[in-house]
Amino acid sequence: GEGKDDEKERRHLAVGSAFHELVLEPHKFQDHYMIVPKCDQRTAKGQAQYAAYENLAKSSGKQLIFDDEAAMIMNMANTARLKKPLVELMRDSYREVSCYKQDEKTGLMMRIRPDILPENKSTIGDLKTCLDSSKKEFTKSIYSWGYDISVPYYLDMLGREHYVFVAIEKAAPFQTSMYQIDDEKVEYGRKKYRMGLDLIKWSMDNNFWCDYNEFEVLKECYELENLDQFFDIIEKSEGIILI
Repeated sequence: GEGKDDEKERRHLAVGSAFHELVLEPHKFQDHYMIVPKCDQRTAKGQAQYAAYENLAKSSGKQLIFDDEAAMIMNMANTARLKKPLVELMRDSYREVSCYKQDEKTGLMMRIRPDILPENKSTIGDLKTCLDSSKKEFTKSIYSWGYDISVPYYLDMLGREHYVFVAIEKAAPFQTSMYQIDDEKVEYGRKKYRMGLDLIKWSMDNNFWCDYNEFEVLKECYELENLDQFFDIIEKSEGIILI
């Protein structure tokens, strides 16, 4: 059967696509989405109800959206529509398209899935739902979730110039805010993702997967360009990391 994570991912994609449509083509929303009461899938009754709704939606070629999700999306879309740069970014864009590329240096296969990929702009748009889209709170999210690393990774992989975060509150007042990371932070994130790819390759080549303490030593060796001495250093080290 389908796991919790699969279901969560499906809900996330459904909400994202419905939001996209409500902002750009609200008149088509009813044709593509079916709004149904929320089911408690922890119970047998709820599961049966959900399965019945799913079958109904499938037979009419529609995507299922729960009523609480629909209310949230409608509120989000209403404030997002007021942001002209966002509407322009979303117009004539691909949504949730998977892109693949091989890293030249390591040969690793890379995959990304940008939210908004405009056809005629050198920009990538990234929709992030949050509880607070203020600069202070969203900046915290950027670093706690490592978005500063994904920005240059996406830009380099697609050969694009600009990466725009669209932070949308999923609770009142449903404010939409747009942010870009400054060039210095993008450059620092670029070094971090490059190190990430190189160290994944090193780990595969050496069939050695570090614990947290060893990883700190590995990163230091990488920066000092003496990875070949890593195993000697680890052997002599006390295994205590200074913080």
